[in-house]
Amino acid sequence: MPVGDLDHRKLAEAFPVDPSLYNPTHDELNWLKKLTGIEDEKELKEHAIKTQAEGLAVFPYPCLKRFVFTSYKIGKHPAYKDVLALGNDRPGAIYLEIGCCFGNDVRKAISDGYPVENVIASDLEEGFWKVGHKFFRTTQETFPVPFLAGDVFDPSFLSPDTPPAPTSSAPATSTVPDINSITSLTPLQHNVTVIHAAAFFHLFREEQQTRLAFLLGSLLSPLPGSMIIGSHSVLPEEKIKGEIILNQLGRGPLFAHSPTSWRELWIGEGGVFRPSDAKVWAEVKESTFIVPADNSSATKVLGDLGRMRFLMTWSVVRI
Repeated sequence: MPVGDLDHRKLAEAFPVDPSLYNPTHDELNWLKKLTGIEDEKELKEHAIKTQAEGLAVFPYPCLKRFVFTSYKIGKHPAYKDVLALGNDRPGAIYLEIGCCFGNDVRKAISDGYPVENVIASDLEEGFWKVGHKFFRTTQETFPVPFLAGDVFDPSFLSPDTPPAPTSSAPATSTVPDINSITSLTPLQHNVTVIHAAAFFHLFREEQQTRLAFLLGSLLSPLPGSMIIGSHSVLPEEKIKGEIILNQLGRGPLFAHSPTSWRELWIGEGGVFRPSDAKVWAEVKESTFIVPADNSSATKVLGDLGRMRFLMTWSVVRI
């Protein structure tokens, strides 16, 4: 989860801590009890509030202020059953969580049966992964998922020189890298079966999102069914696509795709994959943003995005 040009102080001021935003669903609450070992709901909430403070000290992302780490996105994704099936039916199917933050989505997939020995996580900030261990009361020994700290745009961490492979019934490489011994994402190129990227793309400008799509595409296994899935903030179809000016957060605007421009990014002329190699699905729903509409500080920082956002859930699947 890269910080880019975002300003720590202004984010912290715009999105004050609010314990009332702790509101896991019934299923999420049971899941949290199981994974943390904390059965008392008051104690669990206090544990989450304490953990939130530690996470905000790493970087004050607004999503942390609504306790996003007490929920999961991947378990609600329409392709989730396919993810679990790939993990169980395809030997050595590597799952990569990019921008993993506390690792809650990784833990959801593993708790539902994805083989832990095939899972790897990555984030710019190692501090988030460490806080995740504290929240879920694990250690690297009791939850042995390899973690790689690094910037996905750093060529020494993920090489931009390897293009995405065409879809094929044969693996692109004869040997699969040992995820416990690698120190960057580059050895994983053409070897990852599932890539999950939630609340990630919307952190970047248009050119960066294009680069990111090609970089993630280079990691994807050529085998049919291999997939990149995720969700993030976008614009509704009628607005086509455009810049979201975060004039108080950084030097330049972030960028919001529409479903059409998102599909064009991945397949077709100039896209990551040929139309014969992959299919793209995207669905946009309107949802209230993480702060009330009358929060003038957030509105000043985020503009219209501070009042309302559109969330796109999507998948790119090899065919």
